[in-house]
Amino acid sequence: MNPLQLIVDGLSTGTLYVLLALGLSIVFSVMGLINFAYGTLMVWAAYTLYLLHLVGLPYPLCLLGMAAATTILSLAIGRFAFLPFVGMPAATMLLASFGLALALEAVAVMIFGEAPRAVPTPAFLIVSLNLGVVRISVIQLVSLVLGGIVLVGLEWMTKRTHFGLEIRAAAEDAATARLMAIRPSRVVMFVFALSGSISAVVAFIWFAQIGTVTPHADFNPMLKAFIAVVLGGIGTVRGAVIGGLALGMLESLLSALLNGPLLNYQQTIAFILVIAILLIRPQGIAGKMLESSK
Repeated sequence: MNPLQLIVDGLSTGTLYVLLALGLSIVFSVMGLINFAYGTLMVWAAYTLYLLHLVGLPYPLCLLGMAAATTILSLAIGRFAFLPFVGMPAATMLLASFGLALALEAVAVMIFGEAPRAVPTPAFLIVSLNLGVVRISVIQLVSLVLGGIVLVGLEWMTKRTHFGLEIRAAAEDAATARLMAIRPSRVVMFVFALSGSISAVVAFIWFAQIGTVTPHADFNPMLKAFIAVVLGGIGTVRGAVIGGLALGMLESLLSALLNGPLLNYQQTIAFILVIAILLIRPQGIAGKMLESSK
């Protein structure tokens, strides 16, 4: 077992999980809602990439078009599926989230069918680079770079911009934010735009590694995102980062330690260990630290 290889693999996988968790955490921090349609949004991003490539657009334009379409779809979801329910019981928004996810999945089945569709991926992205003591693929490097850019951008946005201050105020105390003339509708739309943009980045990395998309391909990324969010501490950017990296490193460690038939149970063992951690720290790894820092 090469420790450096384990760390590189864990960081690259963990960065992807961080991005997954961020898309959920940003919406939850403002609305107190786990958006179960987030995974379906990624599926539609992959289908958009497939369609744009099908009409013959160059790959960079396909990526730009996918990002724009996914952000617009996320804005539409926020405006028509969730904004009307702001202030209502959490159960109402949760049902809306489930219903929307099922509806988007059903539409995908009607349009594209159940068969897998190939997601275009340039060959250079899946090339492995030998850096002496470690091997890393180009898509892993891209994941690390994009993850860093998103995290730095979010940090700058939340600390240095007016919209970021409004998001922090609404997340801290929505009632007080209204008294400060912060419009909840504007904050909700902005966080859904952010979530949509992040989901486009995640969809690009996730489906470049998998190679195909189906209408039901949202289950695995949604599960990973939910586990990372809960593991790190729900509703915070820092919690999403800690939870995503912890889950990625845990999976990398298990891949190195397990062999033979046990390797088939890697995911199961990882989830059992996550449950054990949450039994010890129900608030998540970073929960108490974050609470005490407020």
